Order: sequence, then C-alpha cells, then structure tokens
Amino acid sequence: MDDHRRCRLSVSDDELELAGPPAAFRALSRLLRQHAEPFEVAVTDGAVSQEATAGPLLVSLQGGTTLHFSGGHECLDIIWDALDGVAEQTETADDRTVRRHQHIEYFPGDDYRSPGSIPLVIVADWPEA
Repeated sequence: MDDHRRCRLSVSDDELELAGPPAAFRALSRLLRQHAEPFEVAVTDGAVSQEATAGPLLVSLQGGTTLHFSGGHECLDIIWDALDGVAEQTETADDRTVRRHQHIEYFPGDDYRSPGSIPLVIVADWPEA
C-alpha cells in the first residue's frame, strides 16, 4: 500500500479530521506539492483533492468523502507545511501524553484562509517503537 493511503479521513458535523502516521503525512504532502493542477488521491475512508486557484485557502468537503483544498500556491502551502510539521513533531516528541495535531481554520482578519472553510484537524498517530 502507498504510504499516503494510510491517512484516514473522518467527517463530523462541525469538523474534518485527517489522521495517520507521520510517514503517511509526509507522503501525502509530497504528492500534493508535486501537483499544481487539480489532483485527487485516495486515503482510507475517502479522498484528498486540491486545486490551485487565486485567493485564500478553502477547506471543504465534496461528495461527503473528499477533503478538498483550493487556493493560491502560498495558501496551499499551509496544508503541506502542516502535514510535514505534525509528522516532525510526532517523530521527535519526548512527551506522548497528547497526540500531536494542528488545527486549520479561519479566524477573523486572516488573509490566508477563507471564512467559508470547514475546520480541519490534522492528527498524527504515534510511530511504532
């Protein structure tokens, strides 16, 4: 299985969650960085797609099972850096009482995220010892 497919999409009423092991996050980040045109890749329980457009990062859910990112390259970079960052934090953590995660959501005055975005949490699994 390709590492990126080990990412898991979870959908609730108010929030999306993308979970998985650090290696899966790194693989997904690499794939997304390589594709500027509309792109979609399967993950466990859904898919992740992205489209380079003008404007801020928009996180949305399409068809009930596809996590979709759109926005300018510098705004899509928020997602790519978050995937790599959570993977790095997880691999180097000494304290394992809280799983490493990052929230991607709009706050008033934010020029890089769209107010129409659905909140997303990227949550890493602890690497196997």
